[in-house]
Amino acid sequence: MKGIVLRIKSPKKFHGRRGDIVYFFKRYGFFTTFLFAILVGMILGIYAGTNTDSDFKKAFDFLFITDFNSRSSFDFLRLFNSFFSPSFLFFISIFLLGFCPWGNALIPVIISFKGFGAGLTLTQLCFTFGIKGLGFFILGIVPGFFIFSAVISAIGEHSFRLSAKVFRVIIRKQDIVLNIKEYVTRSGAFILIVLLSAFIDTILFSALYIHFGI
Repeated sequence: MKGIVLRIKSPKKFHGRRGDIVYFFKRYGFFTTFLFAILVGMILGIYAGTNTDSDFKKAFDFLFITDFNSRSSFDFLRLFNSFFSPSFLFFISIFLLGFCPWGNALIPVIISFKGFGAGLTLTQLCFTFGIKGLGFFILGIVPGFFIFSAVISAIGEHSFRLSAKVFRVIIRKQDIVLNIKEYVTRSGAFILIVLLSAFIDTILFSALYIHFGI
């Protein structure tokens, strides 16, 4: 009787899986870390928002969306500016930190602060409007926030890498080529996505808050 031969494909070797993990962190490590920093900042923002009054949250309205009644009276252009200006402030801060040798120590803090603001916005909405406020946050805030979180993490990664090279050039006196042109060019592309994020925020706020209410 002929024996039955079973061919079982051997599992991927451990060093192969380890290589994939190493590649992932080399390619996406900084980006993933900054997204996680935003999440941590949001958790801290929710904690701060639940333990402070409305005046504390409204004090951050120049950076985050916490005073909804005042924005409801804005025309479209002014409303767009109220969304774009804070985003641009975050963007330009991270961009400029790329030229600073100590910038990589501050970049994660600034990025996580954006998440902190989202946490304040969420708590302000829930305390003011209840379950409707949570629904508005999901439908009216999350889409633009998701896009901006991705772009700020991406520019944060490039800024972090440039800042590390600047540190090696200025502090350690190493001979390293700084590709400033590439950095500025990529940043120019990122600012277009920041504009898109602000435009989406404006459209959703106008549609869901001003015209239909929450």
